[in-house]
Amino acid sequence: MATLKTYILSIILTLSSSVLLASEETLILGDNIPIKVLFFEPEGTSSPPPLAIMIAGGSSNEFMARAQFWLGTEFVERGWAIAVPISPNGKRFSVENASLFPELIERLHNSHQLNADKPILVGISSGGSAAIAIAAKNPTIYKGVIATPGRIKHDVSLPDLKGLPIYLRVGERDDFRWHRSLHSMVERLLLAGAKVDAAIMPNQKHIFRLDWSNLESWLEELK
Repeated sequence: MATLKTYILSIILTLSSSVLLASEETLILGDNIPIKVLFFEPEGTSSPPPLAIMIAGGSSNEFMARAQFWLGTEFVERGWAIAVPISPNGKRFSVENASLFPELIERLHNSHQLNADKPILVGISSGGSAAIAIAAKNPTIYKGVIATPGRIKHDVSLPDLKGLPIYLRVGERDDFRWHRSLHSMVERLLLAGAKVDAAIMPNQKHIFRLDWSNLESWLEELK
């Protein structure tokens, strides 16, 4: 079986869609840590857009972030601004620098015209797993988490998630068999206090397009 990273890279071209131009900025956060951020925003909106923060897969480096622009495109096309932070040291944000996200959110709101509401965290594959882990550290500052797919390792303890909404989807034919642990993961999230909307996507493999007809209904319930 291919490694997770190799698998993701092998399907990037298949999922690629129209390319968006991103603004690039470097924010100095925390203890003098530079975080590069790719920022996309919709055009022609009459009001400030809501903010989504996408956690790229793998080690959240710039290559993986740019490879997953197709996901950002889908959000921007529906009126969202989306920021993609780049890991400064090649390590996943869920392992290091997760504590920088509250400041990152504040700085983004200060430098862009955004809806004042809380942001959502978005990720696919290991990015979805990281989004859940990051949100678990500060669940009250996020409106919700979208992980398609995502997982929590069985040996990771969860804090009180304080009603955090989580939208979780895993493919029925997931190459890494994440669907087999979906039920137990949902139970753990519920016990930790999360509000979970989880489902297995029929005939889908590890990475798949979002079902926007369903996802938009979930997003509306967050308002």
